Amino acid sequence: MEIVFSDAELARVCNSSTARQERYGPEASAMLLRRLSQMAAAARLSDLRLLAAARIQACPGDERLGRLITLAGRDHLAVRPRDNPPATLADGALDEHAVRALIVTAVTIAR
Repeated sequence: MEIVFSDAELARVCNSSTARQERYGPEASAMLLRRLSQMAAAARLSDLRLLAAARIQACPGDERLGRLITLAGRDHLAVRPRDNPPATLADGALDEHAVRALIVTAVTIAR
């Protein structure tokens, strides 16, 4: 799956080992890198549901299209499909089987 970031600063922090560790600490940095690697290796968003630790849930305020992908505990990535318009099901919900590119909009690490 292709992963892009909503802004340059988020991309810089997520893609730089030093910046990631400075911002989130060594443990959270390792979890974030692991999950981003798993996302990149997946063919589609629905494939992440096969990973026990990567729970996917609707993003509050954007239940139809946005998703939260768990890193660990209360830590998560907020994502949305890159396609505009995204593939949806008959009821308007996101078709996770059709999502092959995501935009990471936020990383939340509970401390």
